[in-house]
Amino acid sequence: MHDLIIIGGGPAGITAGIYAARKKLNTLLITRDFFGQIGSTGRVDNWPGEMAVSGMVLMQKLEKHLRGFEIEIKTNEKVFAIESRPGGSFSLRTDKNAEYAGKALIIATGRSARKLNIEGEKEFLGKGLSYCSICDAPFFKDKQVAVIGGGNAGFEAALDLAKYAKKVFIFDNGSRFSADELLQTEAKDTGIIDALLNTELRRIEGKGKVQAIVYENLVDRKVFQQPMEGVFAQIGSLAASEFLGKLVKLNKSKEISVNPLTMETSRKGIFAPGDCNDTKFKQMIVAAGQGAVAALSAYEYLRKS
Repeated sequence: MHDLIIIGGGPAGITAGIYAARKKLNTLLITRDFFGQIGSTGRVDNWPGEMAVSGMVLMQKLEKHLRGFEIEIKTNEKVFAIESRPGGSFSLRTDKNAEYAGKALIIATGRSARKLNIEGEKEFLGKGLSYCSICDAPFFKDKQVAVIGGGNAGFEAALDLAKYAKKVFIFDNGSRFSADELLQTEAKDTGIIDALLNTELRRIEGKGKVQAIVYENLVDRKVFQQPMEGVFAQIGSLAASEFLGKLVKLNKSKEISVNPLTMETSRKGIFAPGDCNDTKFKQMIVAAGQGAVAALSAYEYLRKS
């Protein structure tokens, strides 16, 4: 029986692990990896003390920091079910046919990429369709590719791809891009990135791999087919809470409802820091701070139990 089990290896989970270890709690951290959303970001320039660092490098530093403490870590493992146990503790089952028990839980599962939900998405996943430019950009050297989404993530992905691709198109269904002006300027300065507003991707086509896209101009409702050798979806994310069932209260967006002062959920003994919860700002620095709050709150909860 562990004092505390942390689910998630992003900034919130890692920070919670560090604080729990400092409090000498018998802690287990379970995560698929230490990559997540930040690892797929080409450049992070709003993390104090790190100017223009790649997301992958930053996550490697955070993981190394965590491993410097006395904490049990299980990687390449995913929790798919949680049940309450008599006495207020919890049991967890994972995809490795393992079961763990803890007196308190911290759920720091973050968010996962929002799917396009269009024809061809499932068929071409891994065959030209990707959700991670950092992971897959090198495979598109001298190719023509599309990025779906005109926010910061979309423009960052386009800039990643511009290092390899011969041409990059950004498609966004809005009337203006939400990306920072700096990113928009950098994209324009590359000379190979074209950004299109008021456009909606309808389907992905090809034989065995991505060869074309079909999109609609939302102003005149004209439909176009365009040759394309890669598609990168960057249209936001969803809270990774599907495995929780009715264990804790979720809002309409499936985010975990928490007390913003303690990160405690609707169920005593379960805390949820970071992007998976219903607090307003989804930022790495905020997630890390909430991870510390969750660990300290869990420590107080365990002392009183």
